[in-house]
Amino acid sequence: MAGPSRILVPVDLTEGSRSVLDYALQLAHPFGATVDVVHVWEPPQYVAPDLLVAAPGWNAMSLEQVAVDTARKEMTTLLQGLEVPPVPVKQRVLVGESSSTILDLAEKEGYDLIVMGTHGRRGLPRLLLGSVAQKLVSRAPCPVLTLHVSPEKKK
Repeated sequence: MAGPSRILVPVDLTEGSRSVLDYALQLAHPFGATVDVVHVWEPPQYVAPDLLVAAPGWNAMSLEQVAVDTARKEMTTLLQGLEVPPVPVKQRVLVGESSSTILDLAEKEGYDLIVMGTHGRRGLPRLLLGSVAQKLVSRAPCPVLTLHVSPEKKK
């Protein structure tokens, strides 16, 4: 079995995203694999994504546009915090239901491996928030490597 040549790294842009990305880059390096980092913004169920957000001095923008712009800035900050990556890295921000959007992307673009973090929630939090990692592990067209991400420390 050959090593991976294309690795997909879905991130939620929390503190743990950096450690997952670092791990994926270390894994990719010996194989010369490319790494694509993706964040999926999921529109809220009870608020229209085209709801306009405005403040004095701002141009009115849709909630979706504000969220995507913010995610792009956070993604850029995440990637700028890396030393020179040892392999090519691309980034993108998509809109949709997280697990199905990532599954579609993995299948359409032929990734060899998905590397992602999991928070390891149990009980009611898992029931309410769902588990993107579980859905990917059970339905992905390629292997999925999950890394436990420690919960963020509250300040």
